[in-house]
Amino acid sequence: MDDIDRLIMQALQEDGRTPFTRIAKKAGVSEATIRSRYRNLVEGGLVRTVSIVNPFALDLQAPAIVAITTEAGKVEQVARAIGDLPEVAYLVMTLGTYDLIAEVYCRDLHHLTNLVTRQMQNIPGVRQTETLMIANIFRLSYRWSPVFEDID
Repeated sequence: MDDIDRLIMQALQEDGRTPFTRIAKKAGVSEATIRSRYRNLVEGGLVRTVSIVNPFALDLQAPAIVAITTEAGKVEQVARAIGDLPEVAYLVMTLGTYDLIAEVYCRDLHHLTNLVTRQMQNIPGVRQTETLMIANIFRLSYRWSPVFEDID
């Protein structure tokens, strides 16, 4: 990965609809080069262009963070099962108090309650959960590439 690849990623994180012609001009290369580089980034699993939607706009009124503690040696087994749940948008393993942190999006409190108490807590290897309801989203972003100059 070089500066051109990073420029492509940064431009698309700013706006996933940024024309390749604009990125090419900024990088000082041809549009075909940007198109080819983008295809390689996608095929390599480094980039996936998607829309970020505010869950409240989709009437998902009960988003939450669920912290999960697992039995020793069961974290990957539990992660596979939790990762298969359609409400789970984000799932990471941590090295702190909890073994897994899941970001979930549910229609309402009843849906969230069922997800946690009837599905997650019944997965073999789950020892404990703690649910933190999201009351407001101040920033929803998936930008983490190195910052370059603004793309104009």
